[in-house]
Amino acid sequence: MDRLDKTLAGTPYPGRGVLWCRTGDGDLLGAYFLTGRSRASQARTLHRTPEGTLTVAPSEASAHDHLRHYVAARQSGHRLVFGNGEQVAAVADRLDSGEHPALALDGLDYEPDPPIFTPA
Repeated sequence: MDRLDKTLAGTPYPGRGVLWCRTGDGDLLGAYFLTGRSRASQARTLHRTPEGTLTVAPSEASAHDHLRHYVAARQSGHRLVFGNGEQVAAVADRLDSGEHPALALDGLDYEPDPPIFTPA
């Protein structure tokens, strides 16, 4: 199996990724990474709030853009909700209110990303 770093280095735009594994001690370890094609998308950083929410935010002063600034991961009870857009907060809120996981995804759609139009 190829090493992850070699696989990512050979991909022009890997997008976002989530990695879950168990450590040698048996603990769960999660990692989230993001990349960007445009200069604005590359100028982002990951931040963890005191509550443990992982957010994607601009590294430079800029107006809010829901395609580049969002909650990337948030815990809801014993579940971890993660993704690449504002739907993460919506799904976590629904789960927090007792919604069944399958129903927490209802009504969500792909976010448009002009001018790039990433294929679904």
